[in-house]
Amino acid sequence: METVQHYLEAYMDIGEEPFLQQYNHPFLLYPEKHGSGDFSTYHTRMADRGSGSRIAGTGKEIKQFRVLSPKLPDAGKFPSKYLVGRSSEREIYIDHSTVSKRHAFLARVEEKEAYKLGDAGSTNGTFLNGQSVEAGDPVYVRDGNVISFGDCDYMFFTSSGFVQLLKRLKKEEEEE
Repeated sequence: METVQHYLEAYMDIGEEPFLQQYNHPFLLYPEKHGSGDFSTYHTRMADRGSGSRIAGTGKEIKQFRVLSPKLPDAGKFPSKYLVGRSSEREIYIDHSTVSKRHAFLARVEEKEAYKLGDAGSTNGTFLNGQSVEAGDPVYVRDGNVISFGDCDYMFFTSSGFVQLLKRLKKEEEEE
């Protein structure tokens, strides 16, 4: 797994259009674990379920956030639906005890250039900014929203939203 900093370097090396072609998928960011860097059984709590949308981690430290990228079936081919779960067969694999084998999905809505988040009947729930997402009732997710699968929280970005984040980080670097 790589950090936002790695993607920033790739973006600066190849430019916006090639970056968007190479990474045309959703991005899930989470704070790096202190210690070994292994993700297994690590809680990534960023959203306060009581008040909704408090996010831990902003500014320069976001460059050190890890990026959970989906597995892609074929080079250059991006699916319209990404299944999330504890099973390694899922496009977005999360090895955590509070994540169901088939937990949730992110579905691309092409005409709106957006994604919908849906729960797949998980045991520990799927949340958007701390609010429960009911199975069978997918909701739109926006860049910078916090998605929770069980006890694991991620900051969500579309590919174009991630590029906007990288542009902001690049500008901050240039101003230093």
